[in-house]
Amino acid sequence: MDVHDKQTRSYNMSRICSKDTKPELIVRSILLEKG
Repeated sequence: MDVHDKQTRSYNMSRICSKDTKPELIVRSILLEKG
């Protein structure tokens, strides 16, 4: 189940790839919790 649309996901991925900042880690942990 994908809670994000493609645009949001590509934005998040580009942010994560450029730098693992604290907000990205929080978002990633939330996504992992949701499975």
